[in-house]
Amino acid sequence: MKNETFKAVMLLNIAGLLWGGNMILGRYLSDFLGPWSIISTRLVIGGSIFVLLLMQAGELKKIKYMTNWWVVIALAATGVIGFQAFLYYGLRLTTATNAGLLNSLTPLLTAFMAAAFLKEKLNYHHWVAATITIVGLVFILGEGDLTNLLRLNFNVGDLLVLTAMVSWVAYSLIAKKAMLGMSPLLLTALGVLLSLVVVIPLGVYEAMVIQRPNLTLNAFWALMFISTGPTVLSLLFWNKGMKIIGPSRASLFLNTVPVYIIIINALFLGVMPEQYQIVGMILIFAGSFYAGFKVSKRG
Repeated sequence: MKNETFKAVMLLNIAGLLWGGNMILGRYLSDFLGPWSIISTRLVIGGSIFVLLLMQAGELKKIKYMTNWWVVIALAATGVIGFQAFLYYGLRLTTATNAGLLNSLTPLLTAFMAAAFLKEKLNYHHWVAATITIVGLVFILGEGDLTNLLRLNFNVGDLLVLTAMVSWVAYSLIAKKAMLGMSPLLLTALGVLLSLVVVIPLGVYEAMVIQRPNLTLNAFWALMFISTGPTVLSLLFWNKGMKIIGPSRASLFLNTVPVYIIIINALFLGVMPEQYQIVGMILIFAGSFYAGFKVSKRG
């Protein structure tokens, strides 16, 4: 069992690293492509890879025996289309670091949405953690100036990223149920492939009418990275790790995303976090890990 837990930890950390890179490069690509162009390109490439993986694993034939298509459609709408659309639109208006820090709210969002929709019980520790993380969220949304909150002067990009996190939590809760009868590979692949029906027309329209792509060589390689790493490997590693330790515990590893973003920014781009981001990060991390460790000890 310890080996399986270690495997889950490694898989979830790699997923976090790749998602950190996705937020940095997603922010970078906003100068070259529109959000739907990015999403449709990465899903076409990622979907093609998933088809090959399904063929190699012999799972492609299982599709014709499936009956729970509404579950797969819900996964595609929340974890693939909704999450990515809100994230990439948000990244055009906020920083990758802010996006990563908001991502750290996901563990508590998972706990509260699980209580609301799956009837899982909350305890005193969840409410303490919620209070701590909400203060951290206030620092980030107000950019360190509480008068921004009093004036309701929020960064729209931060709010869009926060909506993306809610969409991701919904995906995780649905996936937990769906994986009782499906493999992580088949579940992830079908979510990506079904999304193509929606994102390809939107991507083509955006590229022709709203924002024409202007790819440089660096932008091309950035697009190739997010089309393989965060699209295929992260989703696959996340679902495998989540299947081993469950969505609530797995969601704690989303706290690694802003850490990886800060490290990558500092080492390769020379960009250091702002003071208000550091304060928000400390509070959100403290609240998230407090809830995770207290709940784990009780369980």
